[in-house]
Amino acid sequence: MKKFALASAAALGVMAAPCALAQGNTAPPAARSFETAPKAAGARYPLVLAMPRTYSKQETMGIWGGYYSHLAQCANVSLRNQVGESLEQTANVDVLPEKDLIEAVKSGKAHLAQVNPGLVPQIVAAGQPAPFAVPGNKATGKPNSYKLILISRVDSPYRTPADLVGKKIAHTTPTSNSGNLAPRALFPAIGLTPEKNYEVVFSNGHERSVMGVMHGFYDAAAVASDLFSRMVVKGEVRGSSVRTLWESPPFMTESWIMTKDVPADVQARVKKCSMSYAFPAQLQKLLPGNDTFVPVNYQRDFATVLEVYSKSQAAVK
Repeated sequence: MKKFALASAAALGVMAAPCALAQGNTAPPAARSFETAPKAAGARYPLVLAMPRTYSKQETMGIWGGYYSHLAQCANVSLRNQVGESLEQTANVDVLPEKDLIEAVKSGKAHLAQVNPGLVPQIVAAGQPAPFAVPGNKATGKPNSYKLILISRVDSPYRTPADLVGKKIAHTTPTSNSGNLAPRALFPAIGLTPEKNYEVVFSNGHERSVMGVMHGFYDAAAVASDLFSRMVVKGEVRGSSVRTLWESPPFMTESWIMTKDVPADVQARVKKCSMSYAFPAQLQKLLPGNDTFVPVNYQRDFATVLEVYSKSQAAVK
């Protein structure tokens, strides 16, 4: 992954070691974001952070290390992993598989977490708060979103969803929204009922699904459009090598949740400081059109996710 611009150790006074490990460079953009929110006084509140296993620990620090540094300085918190290691001294950020991430947030073992959209209704149903922030555009206030896309190789014979009847389609993991729950809820309307009209194969990740299609292991795959776009940006796959056969209405993308056990004053500081964080240039490249965090209106912004969750729950009963 290309290097991401992070604030210097002199400007931050925190997170310098892990960010340097991830990046090997420093730059001022993240530091400028401190000017828009006041620093809190007193001892730092220990906040346990958890992230999804979308990227490696080093890549995660490279992408989000500037945000962690910003929170530590602006919100007066001490970010740690679940075994108590400070992220100011190590890059050992927790990157968890979906099952473990859900458990950490539901139980309150993690206080702050980035959560994939398909997991959010389960977490809210368990009594934790709805997400408070999502990447978005400061000028428009519009939150980031993605679509479920059904893809095949551009040189394949498949041009419509109907062409995939009787074929092998990759899903990602059982709890993934765009990788499994959404296809099960939305694909029947386009003539592709899972396990009836096509064979479901779990790949264990969006990137694995895409690469499985490219290498001929699967005829097609159900993946998140934003994660596919990031693979294109990172040079892992050429956009021109893939054909999109169908796409869904927009879904909310990865959001940030703070658990209910965090004191109200700390929650207020974290939320205010999150909204003041200006994404560095390389993060904006990874998330096109997004330059900061914007607030979440749960019922409105998660409408499509909640529809899929409702249908998924009804199918289980």
